[in-house]
Order: sequence, then structure tokens, then C-alpha cells
Amino acid sequence: MGWHRQITTAIRLLMVLWLALASLLSGALPVRAEGGNTPVIEVRADMLGLPVGTHPLAASYPKPSVIMRAGDQVSFTVTVPQAGAYALAIDAAVPEAVTLIPPELLVQFEGQTERWRLIVPLFYHDTADQFPLDRYGNETLIPQARLARWSRVFLRDPNFSRPYPIALTLPAGHQRISLSLGEGELALGSFYLLPAIDSYPSYAVDHASRQAPSSSGVLIELEAERPSFKNDTSVRPISRRNLEVTPYDPYHLRMNALGGESWSRSGTAVYYEFTVPQSGWYAITLRAIQDYKNNFTVYRRILLDDHVLFAELNAVPFGYTTNWRNYTLGGSTPYQIYLEQGRHVLGIEATTAPYHDSIERVRVGLKAIADLAFAIKRLTGNQIDIYKEWEIADYIPDIRERLAALVSQLRADQQALLAVNQTPASPEVLAYQMAIDNLEVLAQDPNRIPTRMSRLSEGAGSAAHLLGSILPSLQSQPLALDKIYIHSPDVIPPEPNITTGAIVTDWFQRFLGSFRSNPYQSIGAAPDELEVWVNRPQQYVNLLQRMTDERFTPQSGIKVKFSIMPNESKLILACAAGTQPDIALGVSTNIPYELAIRNALYDLRSFPDFDHFIRIYAPGSLLSYIINDSVYAIPETQDFWVTFYRKDILETLNLPVPQTWNEVLEILPELQRFGMNYNTPLSSGGGMKGYLVTAPYLFNYGASLYTPDGMSGLGSDEAIQAIRFMAESFTIYGMPLTTASFYDSFRAGETPVGISNFETYLKLLTAAPEIDGLWDIALYPATVLPDGRQLRYATGSAQAAMMFANTDKPQQGWAFLKWWMSTETQVAFQQELIMNFGLEYLWNSANLEAFRFTPISATHRDVILQQWQWLQEPIKLPGSYMQERELSNVWNRIVFQGANPRVAIDNAVTVINREIVRKMTEFGYIRNGERVRTMTIPTIETVKEWMAHAN
Repeated sequence: MGWHRQITTAIRLLMVLWLALASLLSGALPVRAEGGNTPVIEVRADMLGLPVGTHPLAASYPKPSVIMRAGDQVSFTVTVPQAGAYALAIDAAVPEAVTLIPPELLVQFEGQTERWRLIVPLFYHDTADQFPLDRYGNETLIPQARLARWSRVFLRDPNFSRPYPIALTLPAGHQRISLSLGEGELALGSFYLLPAIDSYPSYAVDHASRQAPSSSGVLIELEAERPSFKNDTSVRPISRRNLEVTPYDPYHLRMNALGGESWSRSGTAVYYEFTVPQSGWYAITLRAIQDYKNNFTVYRRILLDDHVLFAELNAVPFGYTTNWRNYTLGGSTPYQIYLEQGRHVLGIEATTAPYHDSIERVRVGLKAIADLAFAIKRLTGNQIDIYKEWEIADYIPDIRERLAALVSQLRADQQALLAVNQTPASPEVLAYQMAIDNLEVLAQDPNRIPTRMSRLSEGAGSAAHLLGSILPSLQSQPLALDKIYIHSPDVIPPEPNITTGAIVTDWFQRFLGSFRSNPYQSIGAAPDELEVWVNRPQQYVNLLQRMTDERFTPQSGIKVKFSIMPNESKLILACAAGTQPDIALGVSTNIPYELAIRNALYDLRSFPDFDHFIRIYAPGSLLSYIINDSVYAIPETQDFWVTFYRKDILETLNLPVPQTWNEVLEILPELQRFGMNYNTPLSSGGGMKGYLVTAPYLFNYGASLYTPDGMSGLGSDEAIQAIRFMAESFTIYGMPLTTASFYDSFRAGETPVGISNFETYLKLLTAAPEIDGLWDIALYPATVLPDGRQLRYATGSAQAAMMFANTDKPQQGWAFLKWWMSTETQVAFQQELIMNFGLEYLWNSANLEAFRFTPISATHRDVILQQWQWLQEPIKLPGSYMQERELSNVWNRIVFQGANPRVAIDNAVTVINREIVRKMTEFGYIRNGERVRTMTIPTIETVKEWMAHAN
């Protein structure tokens, strides 16, 4: 076999020489590639046709560089010396204050239709050397700032799940390449084309290639919670109350570890700078714990100075354990890693590479199940009849073989996963087994599949659902780090020496501490403090308290004390007991009216500048907080209802994105022909259909919820038409009566288009990497009226802020509310949330000016802001809860009981009006059957008039 090896070596040498020659001809320079010193084709930035070196980042890059802005495109030609597989990379950096979303370059080769997404990482770093303390002595997160850092960025899959960069198959000859930037701004250095990386050298080969003395007596200790920088703000310090983790305090929270569940997404990385005093061999030890996923192994990719030195570092395993452990890379025979004297950077990146093949096969299995389910539904007309017998094999001859192949594939995947994670079986292995059991039962008698779809693709226990649950689990790689040691091979990193006495003392101290009240939930404030209750988790309250102490109090002289709200449903009881605060934030939108009608809230419109202040809002967002001409709360956060659609599926089916309800009805038959459907908000949730999902139908048919005297408006012709359409969408047109999770069915492609809200948007943005770039949003479908008008009103209530009537600090409270909802504060709060906790904490501010700074796609932001021009909240009146309930009951009666719409509505109106009269009597609007007080019915025009005439 020796002559084969010689020929292979000669061919490689010729290729290297040819690449070097081509590089010289094109002005290319040899640079170090990941995994070796192979010369590459380099296209320098001064060959791209953009202005060179006119930006602040140019000085920190040793070669020419240019700035690309949104919409820019550059094209250039390279000469590929030989057909084969190549990797692609660029040198890039992102300016500090441009974006919080990683820019994406679209790479396209002339003559090819496929465009590759090259994601340029953003880097972040701490803005202080110590964790700040809150007013209760607990450590809080250090504010993060963007770090403009040059890095070599390889073209990788968008999910960062492959073990190596993407290999592009290119023919020999000239290749025209174009790079385009969709959004943001990017500093671009050289472009590289190099032979594909399909493996790294083994540790043995790498170690044998170097001759160096071993270091001696060196121990460098790094606190993991203080990385030098990172590429994702969701990877953050955490507090673990454990004697084995340092620093530790029995009474106060200390940020003493990093990661955990916040560090689980593949591609997220932290970096640590350190300096070694002498050149030589070193070992690396990580003090870590993986106690988040039972019997599951997670992986980390280890980089030194931005390179994977050898294959064993491309996916280092960390098994499940309930105790902190020192993991020395290489185990009992530590890897000896050569480091030159001086500064180095250690990178630790979460990776799903070992599970990549399993993830892909699960996706293939899900597609196979979906195809089979669609074929059966088309055959049966999607009708289940337990008395009808089918000969499925006559129509799908290979059904047994398809099920058997799927079972065989899943069983092989299950065994591979079991080999990685050992025993006992992890939940993922058990999910595989249950899916296999379902498919085996179906394979025994395919003729019964039409009545057993709950085993195949429908329901929580189906094979499709079980496999779907495996995907996110395999993609989640949680790990917590306490310390990092870089040390000489002759040094053993220390293990904590926890004595029995220390354990007993700690237990006693924590026992005593358990008698202390939680300061974040304590009720009451000092006489000179404004007391604010917040209906949000502790991390929001911590950030709000810090920002207020640092910004609002020094500017205004007003001290504010925040507490986590005990229970917002008991605010009425708190008012009765006299324990209510001055202000409440994060209150559900249905609560302010119930408190205001009982005189428990302060009329905010009594402040002279109120009408001017509310110009930051959509006029329709205030309607549910108005009683006559008074306003008792202001919106804090805001929801939206828009159309979500799968671009890939609609393009495959050659269907347009529906802009009106008429267009929705036109595409429904084609969707349903393939077992798909259209989602509406009425399909989600429980049996009670609130105003949130029913009122838009009435608004868009031009109906009013109430008559001018405050009685039910459901009896109008417009309202009856709206309610009839609400029902016929399901009884005639076959929209799904229930959708357990639009997010899940949208990801799976079962419901590729439909209406949903901010919650779905955030999930798709942060937790659906497999369809990243395959979905988009559009406006809520318009209702086309006979006169040609197109109305697309939708609700958008989320959370509100309010002031209580018996506050003794109304001026201070109003000053705080104006500061809190100001554009400057809302933008700062949003940015700090994302900087500290990641994009999962996206803040949907009701301040329209502040929302324009939300770090999401500009296209999406424009769609949401345009939809908010149609935002209209249902007004609240005494007894309005009965109309909300009866409107839901009418829909249920028509859809499920086949009731006549006119009869159902007439009966409901009688019930509603009776309750409205009773509640108006209770609140003094009617006495002895006569109206004694007038009631103003607010409208959007009312609020617009306030804004227009404000000083």
C-alpha cells in the first residue's frame, strides 16, 4: 500500500503548489487556516470596489478592510485550480453600536441558485471588574457592552451543528462570487477559499509534530463567571448555592458560576484571555457540572487562539453528574497542549456535532411520517370512520416497507444515542422507544392506520410528536462552569475540601436565613420612598431597581422601592386592607377597569401633561382603561396579531400570502388537500373565547360592541354578519377547531400559515433554528366591506401600569411613570435585558417610538408597527364581562350545537342587557330603572382628539 500513499502525497503537493500559484496570480496571500497552514486563495478587501480604510476598525486590522452596509453587494472572481470541495471564510468585525442581531452575508456563486448564509458573530464583554450589589447585598449581573473584534469567520451551517465548516463543491476555473448584506453594518477584511476541512489531526499526530519542553509549577486559575468576552448574551453568570462553588455566601446571592440552562444552544461560546509565563506543554482543566438533563452527555468545542488544535477537542464530552467535578481534557492521561510564552485565548463553544446525524435522521423520520400521513389523509378524505374498512396496501403498496425502514432507522439511532449516554436510558432514548412501538403496531396492520392516526401523526403520544420532542432535546447542551485551570502537567488542580463541620455550619446558617423574609417580595416602603409593585420575575425587578437608583433618583430626587407583586388577582383585597402600593407595573390589562370602577385608581388624565404624554402610544391601546373622560392606566407592553407563514411551503404549493379573509378562503382548499390548514386565534386556548380573539371580527365588519347608551351592540346587522363569519370559518370552511400549539404545528409544517402573536414570534426567533430564514410575517388579514373599505383591526393588550387613588405621592408617581415609559428609558431597559439575558428577553414596549429600536429584522418591525396602526382594544363598561362571555357562548353554540345564529345572538343579547342594567344600577348609573348618570362611550377618535389638542 506504500505506493498508494506516495501517489496521494504527490497529488496533494501538486494541489498545494497550484493553489499557491493561483493565489499569487490573484494577489492572494498565504494565511493560517483552521487546522493547519495550508495556503489559500485570498481576495483582499481593496479588490472589492468599496472605499478602503475609512472606518475606526481599519486600524486594528493589518490588511485593507472596507465597510459594508445594509443593501451593499460586492462581486469578484477567483480562479479555482481544481474541481473539489472547498471551505469559505472571511475576516470580519461588527462595529460596536450598530446591532444586537448578528449580521448575515448572503454568498452566491454565479450560475447557482442556492445562496449560503454566512453568520458573523457579535462579541460582548463586561463593563466592570466586579459584580454590582443591589440594595439587599446580592450580586447582580454586570452590564454588557458590544466588543468590536476581528475574527476569522467560516461558512458554517446556521444551526452550528456540523462538526466542520460547510464544504462547497466547485468546478475548476473562474468562479464569480457575490456577497450581499441584508441588514446592519459590517467591517470586511479578506475573503478566503481553501480546501475543505473534513477532519482535524489526532492528538497523537499533533503532539508528535512538536518538540518542546514541558512547563513546570504553573497553575493559572480563572473564574468561569468572568469570561473576557462571549458571542451571545444569553450565556450569563448564575448563582449556585453550593459550598463547592466559589465565591459562596450563605445569606446572599453570589454570581459564582457560568451557564447552566442559559448556555445550551450550539454555537454559543465564551472566551478567556490568559498569559502563560513560559513556553511549553500545558494541560487544561474545567470545573463543571451537568445536572440539568438526566443521563445525557453534552459537548463543548475547545479552541485555542481561535483554532481547534486536534480532533479530540472538537467535541469534548461532559456526562450527567450530580456533583461538581474537575474535568481535565484528556482524562487520566491529560492532553499536553503547547503554548508559547505570552497571551492566549481559550474558547469554549457549545456544540451538537456528535448529535448532528441523529438530528438530521429525526428530521428525515418526521418528514417520512408527514408524507405518509398526508398520503393517507388524501386517500381517506381526512375523515375517520371506525366502521369503514380500508385496503391501504392497494393504494400505498410499499407502506409496510416504509414503516419497517423507519423503524429500523429509529432503532439504529436509539442504539447510537444509548451508546453515547450509557445507562440508565435517558428520556430521549425512551421517546425513541415509544415512537418505535407506535410504528411497529401500525406496521402489523396498515389497514387500520386511518383509525389509528393518533399513533402516527396526531396527538401528544403519536410517533411524530415523540420524535418532535427529541429534536429540541438533542439540540440543548446545558453545562455550568465554576473554574478553569491552565496548568503544568505536574500540577494537579485543587479540589474543594468540604469538611463535615463546614457542611453543618452552612446548614445552620441557611436554616437561620430561611426565617428572613425575601426582600424582593416584602411589602412596604420607607415614608420617603415611592412603593412600586411589579408583576414580573426577579431579574426584571433587579434591573428596574438598579436603573431607577442610577438614573431616575439622582435626576428627580425621588426614591423608589420595588417589590415583586404577591398576586395581582388580590389587588382589590390589598386596596380594602390598605396595603396597596403607590404604583403597580406589569398588571394584566383586564384588572385596571375593575379597580377604577370601584374608585381604587388615580385618574391619570388629571395631570395637565397627560394628553401630550400619550402621543407615544397607539390611540386604540388606551380604550380599555377609559371611564367617561378619565384614564386610569397606561399601556406598558403591547402584543400584536399578524400573519405568520412558511415561505418554503407556500412557494412549493404555489400559494400567495393571503392579505384578506377572502384570499384566506381561496387558499384553504389547497392547504386542506395536503392535510394542512390555516390557524386563527379562535383555534387556540380553551373553551372561553375572550374579546382578545373575538372583538376584531366585529371591529372589521364595522360593528360596535355597545350602543350609545351602553347596551349590547351584538344585535346589529354588522355584528350578526361578523359572528356568522366567525362560525362559518369552522363549520363551512374547515379551519381547525383546536390547535394545541400553533408554534409546534408551524415548525412541523402542519399549519404553514395563520394568525398568531408576540409569543409565537419570540419562540420562532429564538427556539426554531431549523426553519430560520424559512418563515416571515405579514399584516393581519383585512375584511373587505361592500363599500370597498379594507379593515384589519386587531387587539394588542398585554400589560399596564397604574397608580392607586389613595397614594400620598401622586406627583412623584406621575414623574416616575413618565420616566419609566419614556423612549430613552424603554430603549435602555430593552437593551440591558437583551445584553444581560439574551434575545429570549425581547421587550415589546407599548411605546411606539421605543419599539422602533427593537433589535429585530427591520422588515418585521415595519410590519408590526404598521399593524399597530390598526390596534383597537375593546372598551370596558359595567357588565361588559357578560358580553365577552356570551359572545364566546354564541360561537360555541353555533359551531358545536348547530344553533341558528340569529336565535343564539338574540338570546345572548337578552342575558347581556339584563346584567348590564344590574351592574349600572350597582355603580349608580341607573336608579329605580331610570338613568341618573350619563356614560360616555370612548372611541379611537376620542383619544386622537385628546392627542391633537394637547399643549
